[in-house]
Amino acid sequence: MLNNLIEDFYMKLTMSFYKNASQNEALDIGDISTVEMSCLEVVYFLKNPTYSELAEFLNISQPNATYRINKLIKKGYLTKVNDKKDRRIFYLQVTDKFMDYYCLNDNYLNNVIAELEKRCTANDIQQFEKMLNIITKDIME
Repeated sequence: MLNNLIEDFYMKLTMSFYKNASQNEALDIGDISTVEMSCLEVVYFLKNPTYSELAEFLNISQPNATYRINKLIKKGYLTKVNDKKDRRIFYLQVTDKFMDYYCLNDNYLNNVIAELEKRCTANDIQQFEKMLNIITKDIME
């Protein structure tokens, strides 16, 4: 039962994202592959990793990571920022071009949260937050 509910939640969230992406004509994402998108998401989730940190996380070689990063910089989805103390180190940042695409589901999630707050008690929401914290911070680490 729980497995089905989590799978259903994930599916609906994902389907909403792709529906919003396909309806938003202002975004041109035809130039990016799924591998590149996953690479961008990892950069975003790692919060400005270095080239080495990204390569290590993806379990790919440094030259492979550099190749992917350079392609994404050329396409305008990534930038690199010099470390202020050690000019040899670069941190990766996603650009607004990526964030415009990535934040398509924000309205959907905000609506889900607002509806949840209408239908549930403050105690129910507190319990739900507690469970999500256990899942994301303890179990999924």
